[in-house]
Order: sequence, then structure tokens, then C-alpha cells
Amino acid sequence: MNAPFHVTCAIPRSGRTLNNFLLKLVDLGAPSKEIDAILQILSQSKSQSSLKVEQALDFLEEVRTKAPNCFSVFVDRKRFHRPYRLGFLGYDWQIGPHKLRVEGEEPHNGSSLIRLDEVDFTVVGLDELLSMTQYYLRDPSRVTKWGMYNYHLEKPTGIRIAGSAMLCSYNEVLQTEIQDIVGFFLISKVSERKHPLNLKTLSRFGQQVFVKGRYTGIVMAAYPKLNIVSVEDVEDAVLAGEKGCVGLEIVQSGSTVKRKGLFLHGGPLFLSESLYVVDYDRYVSSEALRTVIELLNPVGYFEEARLKQFTNWYRALEINLGSAWTDKPLITELFCESSDSEHGLRPYRLKTRHWKPSDTYQRDQAQQGIDRAHKLLLGYYQKICEEHPIVSI
Repeated sequence: MNAPFHVTCAIPRSGRTLNNFLLKLVDLGAPSKEIDAILQILSQSKSQSSLKVEQALDFLEEVRTKAPNCFSVFVDRKRFHRPYRLGFLGYDWQIGPHKLRVEGEEPHNGSSLIRLDEVDFTVVGLDELLSMTQYYLRDPSRVTKWGMYNYHLEKPTGIRIAGSAMLCSYNEVLQTEIQDIVGFFLISKVSERKHPLNLKTLSRFGQQVFVKGRYTGIVMAAYPKLNIVSVEDVEDAVLAGEKGCVGLEIVQSGSTVKRKGLFLHGGPLFLSESLYVVDYDRYVSSEALRTVIELLNPVGYFEEARLKQFTNWYRALEINLGSAWTDKPLITELFCESSDSEHGLRPYRLKTRHWKPSDTYQRDQAQQGIDRAHKLLLGYYQKICEEHPIVSI
């Protein structure tokens, strides 16, 4: 039996990454009415979730005639009571000359499916990728930006980051679509402290740090002496804890941190965003996969489109948090520190062998690309500060 599709993709079965990726498929030829109908039903799935599987199945039956038959019921493990919920199962769309099968999965399973040779590519964040693939990295603690990931792959694997998916959603602060960039930040409920609040200091003093369970492995790899306490909800644990307690939390817009009266400290342990993660071996051998990836157009770490979106995200976060973001790093430091280049954060293209920057070939040109990106970033930042000044109340 011949498969009715040419390329396979794993995508989270619910949430913004799924929604934004489906919208991107419309730009590549997927029927907009079909996608709109799917998104309309997905928007109801959280409110229709239930602790009773029968109710979730009833909702699944109710929507069968309202959209393409592409849904299933799953257990929402990210929510405390683990309700049954309707999610995206899978569907085939024509993308250019090839049929693309999009399959709903748990976010962290995408890289596992590539390892098992069961999917061609996935859309996943660096956080999930680091959680599942640290074994393959030379030094996971050095991979603080996704542009460093391929460089640090040491053990044999076909997993590679092709580039950013540039998935965007509406931001209330800037009142425009901005990219889904997040940072893994230290948070606390006090702004002033006797010692600088950073992970090295916390490791030295043995202070407890609350971390969501799925991220404990990443944190332990980077700071093995840190006194980590695994919790379900980091923000609530910090609020309920003693005066000086801290946590590590994924922050995108900062709205939840702000609403709960918490503080953000310094730069993040790592930055993340939705990425196209590809089976490189299949990419080399499959013309269909190469064509689909080319149409999706992964964006490089230092490309102008991403620099603009990085500026938007940084500005929206600093406006939203104001003085609640203490020891805030400069935008250029957050984007690329001086030492990052030595650890692999250098431009590469899909034509580059193994999608890894070389330590010898065209090293000077790579550094020139980084310097150019810094200048552009500063220019974009100056402009957006003029367009969106911080208003003192």
C-alpha cells in the first residue's frame, strides 16, 4: 500500500504553536475555510475539556460535521487534574507539489519521533528539544540559544534545527503580531536582595529554586549544584514560599508575572521559540522533504526578519514589566553575548554541511555577519523605542 502523503510533520496537538502553524499553511495553499473551521473547534477544546471521558467523546461527536475529521481525544497532562480534551489528530494538505501529513503529538515527542525515524520534521521549542536530546550534546549548558544547538551535537543523530518557524501571535502591548519568543527567567517576589540574584550565586549558597518538572533535567545539566525543587506551578510556589524564595519560569509577554506581583531577574538561562527541527539524513535523501522545508522557509538566527521580531519581543517585555525586570540585560547582550560566537553561535545556511557553522571555513565572514546583526538590532531597537516609549505613571 502506497502512502497518500510524501512528507510527515509532528506538531503539538493543541495550543498556540499548532494554531499558528496551521495559519502558516494557508499561506502555502491549504484551504482557508478548512483551517478556519479547525481553529474554531480547537478554540473551544479547553473549555470543553472534562474529567469524564464520555463528555469529551460527546464533544468530539458533536463537531464531526463542522470541520474536517481530524480530531481525537487526549489526556491534557499539562493541567493539574489531567482532563480529557479534544485535540488535533492529523490531516493531509497539498503543499506545493507534495502532500504533507501533519500529525498531532505531545510537544516533547517530536524529536523522539525523528530519532525513531517515524517523522520527517517537527515544530518544537528549544526547551522541549533540550529536555529530550541532551544526551547528544557536547555541553548542554552552552546551548542557551537555538543557533548553538547544531554546533554542539556530538553523538550520532539526524536531529537538526533548520531554523525559526517565525510563528507570531497578537501582543497587547505593541498591538501587533510578534514572534513567540520566550525566555527561561529567574523570578522572585522581592526586587531588592543582599546578593545579586543569578544561578551561580544560588548554586553557591544552596538556596532552593522552584522548577517545573519537565525542565529539571535542563537546569541540572547547566547547574548541577543548584538546589532544585520540582513543582507543578512555579509562580504559585514562589508566591506561597518564604520571602526570599525564587523560581525558574518560562516567560513570553510577562503578563502573568506582572499580574501576580513577581519580579524578573537578569537574563534567561536560555531563549526559545518555535523551530523547524528536521531529520537531516532524510532531508539529504528526500527531494519532497527539501521542497517542503524550502517552502516553509526556516529563518536563520541572524536574519533581518528575526532581528526585527526579537526587537519587538524585547521591547514588549520591558514595557510590560517596567521596573519589575531587575538587572535587565542590554538587547545586544541578550541576543548574542561576546562569548557565544566561540561556542557556536554563528550564521549557517541550509546549504551548509550538516547545518553546522565551521570553526575554520569563512570564520571571518561569520564574525562580520554577527557584527552586522548587532548594528541592525541596535537600529531597530532605537526606532521601536521612539515608536513605543515607556510612559511613567
